Amino acid sequence: MTSPQRSVQNNILLSKELPAIQIKIDPQFTYIGSTNFILYDVAHVEQHHFIIADAQKRVQRRLWFQFEGYLDDNNYKYDYSGMEPLTTNDFTFLHNAYVLNIEDVYREHPTSDSTHVVDFLTEKGYILSGELMTKRMVWLDADLRNELMIIYSEILGSTGYRVSDLTEDGPATLEWPALAQALHERALASFTII
Repeated sequence: MTSPQRSVQNNILLSKELPAIQIKIDPQFTYIGSTNFILYDVAHVEQHHFIIADAQKRVQRRLWFQFEGYLDDNNYKYDYSGMEPLTTNDFTFLHNAYVLNIEDVYREHPTSDSTHVVDFLTEKGYILSGELMTKRMVWLDADLRNELMIIYSEILGSTGYRVSDLTEDGPATLEWPALAQALHERALASFTII
């Protein structure tokens, strides 16, 4: 496996290409390392992980940066049609928000990038489990062959809601837009593009 192409110093994530960017992460977050792997035999992935955990090492908030690009032996392109654009400091991202259950994702998609995250955190002695609300922001290169995903998550339980309350015909679906907007604001406050 190749070594990481990006580096982190003083909670600043530095990438020299795809994209060339420097991101300063809120000092409340602890950098716990990076991992890289080939995803589904079609794309190379490099992940960097920052977390806030409680005394029992349960992850309460996380920032997951994923630099991903399709391998040269395929012609795939990324497609995030339906997601809204967001521009911050001259970088344009597509973004959305959603809720999920980590155990469901782990069971249903055992070789996904999300599963790699759980395994990596477990190896580092941390626990990421239960229900999360997540903000995803995606930068794409001009050829739609490389992406940077910034994924910010929080434990959903702190809101008093469950995934089933907020999805489909759940009893609190009308509450989701306000929850998602507050999540969006906290996500953007957790890092700064410099």
